[in-house]
Amino acid sequence: MKQKYESDMTPKEKRQAELEKLRGMSLGEKAGYLWTYYKIWLLVPVILIFVIWQGMQIYHNMQEVELLSVGVVDTNLNTEEGQETFESDLLKLLGTGGENEVIALDTGLSSGDDSASAMKRATVLGAGTLDLMICGEELYDSYDAQGAFADWEEILGEDYGKYESYFVDGRLDLSRSAKWDSYGLVIYEPVYAGALVSSENTEALRQFAEYYLSDVQ
Repeated sequence: MKQKYESDMTPKEKRQAELEKLRGMSLGEKAGYLWTYYKIWLLVPVILIFVIWQGMQIYHNMQEVELLSVGVVDTNLNTEEGQETFESDLLKLLGTGGENEVIALDTGLSSGDDSASAMKRATVLGAGTLDLMICGEELYDSYDAQGAFADWEEILGEDYGKYESYFVDGRLDLSRSAKWDSYGLVIYEPVYAGALVSSENTEALRQFAEYYLSDVQ
């Protein structure tokens, strides 16, 4: 009889009946009741907010002009200021002052042999968007043996001769640069900068090398 009576109610009467039912419940009972019978309507605003946020993120990313993508391996802890200065210096070096210009800096890479570290490196390198990887000697040699890095002589062209003495077997050693050391991003030496063969950002890589090699100790 109750179900029949409720089915005969007008929408307004049903809302009033629901309110009366809720008034007689504790706060916990109200929450449980609303979640059980109305969770889909409670989730709709959350879903809408998420969709709008995602759309804004996609639009923002489409407007960005990525000047250089750099991955730093085994970044020293508590170097937020150094990272910001590094990004700022590269923006000044490579940018035109446009508000949408960015430096993509990934400081979450690790040289560890564990599966998580190896997977992160494989994902980043496999995406083909990284222009430059800064790492220690062992990891550099490992990737260099696989043909991952381009020849700095080809990138610098005729200017390579001016900096040739600053390279170690063709490897750009950033640990000899006072500019690089000032960031304090890593604690190991030597620090090699490898230009990825997949990068098409040759001009930015050339400017990067010349900027840091001009201040070699």
